[in-house]
Amino acid sequence: MTQIEYRLHAFDLASHRGFADGNMFGHLLREKWGKFAPDKRAVLVECVKRFLIPAIPRRLNTILSASHNPIRIAESETIDDVENVSIGIAEDLVLKVAAEISVLPK
Repeated sequence: MTQIEYRLHAFDLASHRGFADGNMFGHLLREKWGKFAPDKRAVLVECVKRFLIPAIPRRLNTILSASHNPIRIAESETIDDVENVSIGIAEDLVLKVAAEISVLPK
């Protein structure tokens, strides 16, 4: 079975529509859990916090948003010097994070 890798890019932190408009993991979660799928935005935020933010070589001030991209940098901040930072996350790791932050049926 082929393992899918999702790429998280630092430049998405600067976009109101970054991380596929906040829907980066939507299909994967619906495919795995159907109507019991955890909140795709919460899973995205957690993955960004756990994996992308630590890979960026300087501290960023992030904010949570209720529309489109759920996590991004504050308007007053720039990421020009680190916008090329990206990391890959295996599908299984995304699903593990989703299970950890959600109450899911076995």
